[in-house]
Amino acid sequence: MSAKIGRRAFLSMSAIGLTSTLAGCLGLGATAPVTYDLTPGAPAPVAPRSNRTIVVREPATISTYDTQRIVVRQPGGVLSYLSEAQWSDTLPMLVQTRMLQSFRDAGVTNIGKPTDPIALDVILSTDIRAFELDTTAGGAMARVALAIQLVSDRSRTVIASQTFSADVPSPSLDQADVVAALNSALDAILRQMVQWTAARI
Repeated sequence: MSAKIGRRAFLSMSAIGLTSTLAGCLGLGATAPVTYDLTPGAPAPVAPRSNRTIVVREPATISTYDTQRIVVRQPGGVLSYLSEAQWSDTLPMLVQTRMLQSFRDAGVTNIGKPTDPIALDVILSTDIRAFELDTTAGGAMARVALAIQLVSDRSRTVIASQTFSADVPSPSLDQADVVAALNSALDAILRQMVQWTAARI
């Protein structure tokens, strides 16, 4: 009888151990991250100099930013992520969507994505240089930097290029405060970008 009880106990403990291992690997029981969107405000109306059509490509970036996770830069050059927060899409896709929205909200209608059935005159290429919470100076600073190029589709020459950046302090390391600060930084950049682009096409 004691041998049977011991065997049952061993099998039960083995099952518990296996379940715990799987839970650790798959994140079972872990809190699901809160999903946040980027919601920049509507920029001021603009009047482009021509009716050329702009195609906004998905931004390029390093793998650190090419994710739904929110990047945190720590002292010593260490990069990590907010553990309980994520973007509603991968960052490049989300930034592309908000760029298009900003142009349309400003009254620029001759604009689209590469997959849209529209004629192509000007390519707007973007490189996400920074999109992170920077804590290296001891505080909490939302830092966004986008490098923009306007390229003629016909001649494949660069019409203009510019890097836009914005730093907005976050009042705390709370994820809602961090997201709000990053959103404000992107909003400031998109307003400048729309005005700058309209003046060059």
